[in-house]
Amino acid sequence: MESWILWFLFVLAIAAGWWLGRRERKKPQSLELGLRYLLNDQQDQAVAALVGELEFLSDNVETHLALGGLLRRRGELERAVVVHESILSRTPLDTKTRHQVEIELARDYLQAGLLDRAEALSLKLARENPKYQTESLKITLSIYEQEREWQKAIDTAKLMVGGENQLQIDDAISHYYCEQAEQQFGKGDIAAARVAISGATGHLSTNPRVSLIQAKMELHEGRFEQAIKVLKRLPEQDVDFVPEALLLLKKAYQLGGFELDDYRQFLESCLTKTASISIVLAVAEIVKEVQGDEAAAKYIANYLKKNPTIRGLTQLIDLHVENAHGISKQNLYILRSFAEALAADKPAYRCIECGFEGKRLNWRCPSCKKWSSTRPIFGLEGE
Repeated sequence: MESWILWFLFVLAIAAGWWLGRRERKKPQSLELGLRYLLNDQQDQAVAALVGELEFLSDNVETHLALGGLLRRRGELERAVVVHESILSRTPLDTKTRHQVEIELARDYLQAGLLDRAEALSLKLARENPKYQTESLKITLSIYEQEREWQKAIDTAKLMVGGENQLQIDDAISHYYCEQAEQQFGKGDIAAARVAISGATGHLSTNPRVSLIQAKMELHEGRFEQAIKVLKRLPEQDVDFVPEALLLLKKAYQLGGFELDDYRQFLESCLTKTASISIVLAVAEIVKEVQGDEAAAKYIANYLKKNPTIRGLTQLIDLHVENAHGISKQNLYILRSFAEALAADKPAYRCIECGFEGKRLNWRCPSCKKWSSTRPIFGLEGE
């Protein structure tokens, strides 16, 4: 009887040893396999190998963090959240590790659109660990930008003032105030809009958006001379954005009864700093009103010799079409249709950070989310 028990325990020990050995061997094999897939850029297989073996990686926080980050980059946000939340569910975790996981989880929540969770976690982390304050506040700012909570964004950004990216923070705060001003102006609260514009100027006086918004308010209240004065600051702020002010500027001159010669002189002074076809066409319009089509066409042609653009060519053709007849007029129409086709659907603005292109000006790039990174495109198909 005793020999039978001993024999049974011996077999059981062998079986347990074999199972434990197999289990231990499986762990490095799964890691090795997952790493091999990653090195070969086979992310689907790598994720499958690692996720399937989470049981054997339970003691390796760094592996979990790497896997969660990989899942987030792949857009598998639910799985990334599960991985990071599984780490936090363990006890005990030292403070450093817990904070490391929480910042990753806050990023997961942000990208997944779980803004309330992301806000609560990022604010908590900013209070508890100065090391993660800047990163946590960046996440919080992204939340407020998405929710268009501009006052909260201003208050949060001011907590970041004094760091390495001082100019970038001031630029963002300036735009937050501009967003506030546009909101208040849309509601008809001019006084509140002016307070916001004052805040924007105080943080970044070189922001051209400030002048454009302020000029709209001045025009709205019939202060035409002040509107002109404000818009004339643009060349010092950023001359490439003068084309955005042309309609406002001409309206201020016309409604205020001011001489257009001053308007023309201002535009021509801008052309010494930037090669903008929009400004050239605005000057040509004044030349046409005073001297006629031929003089306007000559003015545009002289510019196109040095800075050819499709928009300029189209306008030049239009001026000649009005005075052409017969087959010459038909040929000009054909030429114009070709020029229009070349310019059709071409973007007018490009982000200098990520290359995103579009037809309308976005002060904050829709792709990379950077402020003041979108600029007019210059060249044959642009300005």
